[in-house]
Formats: sequence, C-alpha cells, structure tokens
Amino acid sequence: MDKKQKTRAQILAAAWQLFAGQGYAQTSTRQIAVAAKVATGTVFAHFPTKLDLLKAGLQSKLDETLAYASETDTQHNPKDRLQHYAAHLYHFYLEQGEFSRELFRELIWQWHDLEAELEAFKRTLFSRCRYHRAAADLLMDCYFMTLLNGLQGRQNRDIMLKNLRDKLALLDDGLFLSEGEECC
Repeated sequence: MDKKQKTRAQILAAAWQLFAGQGYAQTSTRQIAVAAKVATGTVFAHFPTKLDLLKAGLQSKLDETLAYASETDTQHNPKDRLQHYAAHLYHFYLEQGEFSRELFRELIWQWHDLEAELEAFKRTLFSRCRYHRAAADLLMDCYFMTLLNGLQGRQNRDIMLKNLRDKLALLDDGLFLSEGEECC
C-alpha cells in the first residue's frame, strides 16, 4: 500500500470510528481530520464530501455482503435470486441502519450515480436466464421500495422479506386484476 492509499485508509478508519461513536450527522470533517491526524484539506482531497466517506465505508462492507451472498446463491429464477440476495442485503442495511438511512436520504435524487452497480446487480439476477430490462427494473422497484419502507419503519428483516415475497407473488398472479375483472 503506497502513502496515498494508507492516508485514504487512515481517513476512512477515523471517519467510521467517529460515525459509530457519535453518529454520522454529528461528525464533522474537521473532527475526522483531527482523528486521522491529517489536514482538513487532505480529507477533502481523498473524499470530496462527507457523503463520499459514508459511501466508501458502506461500499467495502456491502462488497463483502454481496460476495458472501454470491457464494451461497443456488437459485436460478431471477425472483428467487432477488429474495436470496435481499435476505443478505436487508440484514446488512438494517445493521447499518443510521448510515443506510442517511445514504439513501442523499442518494434518492442521485440514482444516476449508482447506474453501473444497479445494472450489474440486475444482470446478476438474470445471469441464468434471458435478460428482460422491464422485468429487472420491476424487481428492483419491489426490492428498493421494500428496503426504504423497512428502513423508515425500522422493520426487521423477516418482515421486509415477507413484504418482498408478497409483492413478487403479485407478479406471479398477474398483478391485481384478471382480464375483464372490474376494480371496484
């Protein structure tokens, strides 16, 4: 590891220690710089915003979660694969509840920043069958709305997974109405 990488790792470690101890919102970049024993400008040279620190810290933990989920994935159907990954990811996001809520609060209007990662995940779900963009998007909609509702309501993973299963079951049932059936 060269000096630049060591400094980046030092800043990230200091940030996460402070985030864990006093909360993300209560931690300033100045405090991170002091804890990392670097100048405030050095923090910004490596991480332009405090959100970038949060994203980098969560990303390394998320990568570990995804790697484990991938190793244990035996599903073939995209919906079943989504539920498998969701079990691991919902657990991860709930364990990191405060940080997850803060991250999604910031990213909700910046999905374009995640396009490459989301597309790769959708392709993972469909890697054992033909890719359907609309179906992949619909699965992601179900996954993320369940995640956001779960984080907001501070639900547990089992409730979130049941909610996701129920939504996915509607897809099997042809959504809400049979042909010719009236709404009310």
